[in-house]
Amino acid sequence: MGPAQTLAAILGLSTVSGINLYLTVLLVGAGQRYGWIHGLPSDLAILSHPVVLGAAALLFLLEFLADKVPFITPIWDGLHTFIRPVGGALLALGAAGELHPVAKVLALLAGGTIALGTHGSKMGVRLLAHTAPEPASHSVLSVAEDLGVAALLALAYSHPAIALPVLGAVLVATALLLPLLLRALAFVLTGFRGALRSLVGRGNRDEVPLWAELKALELTPTRPTEVLPCFARRVKGLPRFQGAFLVQAGGGWHLIYRRWFRTRSLSFDPAPGPVRTFPGLLWDTAVFLRDGKPQILLAGRDWRHALPTVPATP
Repeated sequence: MGPAQTLAAILGLSTVSGINLYLTVLLVGAGQRYGWIHGLPSDLAILSHPVVLGAAALLFLLEFLADKVPFITPIWDGLHTFIRPVGGALLALGAAGELHPVAKVLALLAGGTIALGTHGSKMGVRLLAHTAPEPASHSVLSVAEDLGVAALLALAYSHPAIALPVLGAVLVATALLLPLLLRALAFVLTGFRGALRSLVGRGNRDEVPLWAELKALELTPTRPTEVLPCFARRVKGLPRFQGAFLVQAGGGWHLIYRRWFRTRSLSFDPAPGPVRTFPGLLWDTAVFLRDGKPQILLAGRDWRHALPTVPATP
């Protein structure tokens, strides 16, 4: 393997391992066993062993089925947070088997980091899909991921010069999307937790941070009756899924949030509460007006007792 193919293999194996480790092992092992891939380092020869291929095929089948079921997918992905990065690191180390020991260590570190990044991106996208949890969307995403794994591996081993810029673009896109995906992760996990808390009738007051309490006190001379944790779905000036707090103070509603290490607030138009509220499976949607334009917030089910008490216009 030449330098370009070695680098493409390291980056390719690391990237796709974070998406589907078992399919990666299965494709590389089968490719070596049946002559689709040539010149692999000896450290990767074990992947073509029948026992390894059989285990990878069985685990891939389990993942294929788990990826099609909403609410099973995040559990499966959560468990693989500790598996895919390790697998990506080991495969990257195997691809660097003919390099200097220092290069092997760098490949190991880079492989684990890249696999963790693509795993986090996959998990974030899947969690976003839970806002529309019909099985079809998860099936489409799952098949697209598997096809992407196969395509990137084929490109890395057949056309490394083309694969390198493609893999670089994938990694840059992953880095750019990571803040959104982390916010989405916090959004969905908070929704699941809120749904569980609502079942036992437990409030969320103890989770309001001090900075939000202090800002709420600035808005009203008396302690606000509600400081409602929420997320921005479409609010001008805030990124999507930005965590915030909805406060009723001074006869109106205000949104408190923290950006760039500063606590900020914005006020909605004077009105008798939300324009409209929509109960959902995990989140309730509240629509307010600001400068006459709708601003959409998402509040957890454990705060369902707060918003319905506010008069809403049809």
